[in-house]
Amino acid sequence: MTDVSSIAATKRHDTLGCSMDRLDDDRTIEGRDMSFYRKRSASAPPRVTTPATGRGYLLGLSAAGGHSRRIIKEHHSTVHDFEQNAVYLRNFADDYCADLSGSFDFMLLEINHNALERIADAADLRSVSELRPVAAHADPVLGGMLGALFATVDGSADRSALFVDQLSIAIGVHVVQQYGNGRGNVAASGRRLSSRCQARIKDLVQSQLNGELTVEQLASACNLSQATFLRAFRETMGKTPHRWLQQQRIEKAVDLLQFSQTQLSEIASVCGFSDQSHFTRAFVQAMGATPGAWRRSRQLSA
Repeated sequence: MTDVSSIAATKRHDTLGCSMDRLDDDRTIEGRDMSFYRKRSASAPPRVTTPATGRGYLLGLSAAGGHSRRIIKEHHSTVHDFEQNAVYLRNFADDYCADLSGSFDFMLLEINHNALERIADAADLRSVSELRPVAAHADPVLGGMLGALFATVDGSADRSALFVDQLSIAIGVHVVQQYGNGRGNVAASGRRLSSRCQARIKDLVQSQLNGELTVEQLASACNLSQATFLRAFRETMGKTPHRWLQQQRIEKAVDLLQFSQTQLSEIASVCGFSDQSHFTRAFVQAMGATPGAWRRSRQLSA
């Protein structure tokens, strides 16, 4: 007798058309205006199909080579080989059918039409109304940004809301600039944050070292659009908001280590780290020693 439930399980598909029983890695991150997915399998599902909908667009980037797909149209088909950082972009408004072969390791992002309009406006590319389809197009810049979004350290992710927020904006602007159907004037670099704006940002960040601030909050404090704020912030501070947040966390931790007897676990919490292990990793990266060893060295030299 055949187990009906097991048959149903093997036929389950996710909303992108992937057979879920074949996936070795299946993660989702909700970002600003976009949903991000990481899907990996030692062998690709044999076929992916999705009916036409009004969901917007799907962009997939191959995290590794060795993948091939035949995209099947009504009257013809095309074959594409995907090396690392090769991109496909398709409109959900079109029926999609593709035969897949080889390995399957993709980072994907889904963006709807309203989000596309908001991102284009923030990027000063208001003439962009849609994204153009591509297949197996090399995009190492996007590969670096998506890789950073899904990266883990020792098996655990360090993704504060601010980190996801700033990367989502940067990814959205890149996608609109590279794959949008219109052209506009990208804002020039060179704008810097005023000293008053820098002080406001520092106060905001110091009050929320856990990184739960958003780029929208920081940009509003300076009366700037989010894309303009990110460019001006990097121009002024020499780093992204998340990197600067990490620096502020470390500086506060150094102060507590040197001038108090606060326990390491409490310092980790006060400075916005997810736990003591996260604190130790970040501190070693910045200071070259563990927090405990650094404190002892200061006590011996006093």
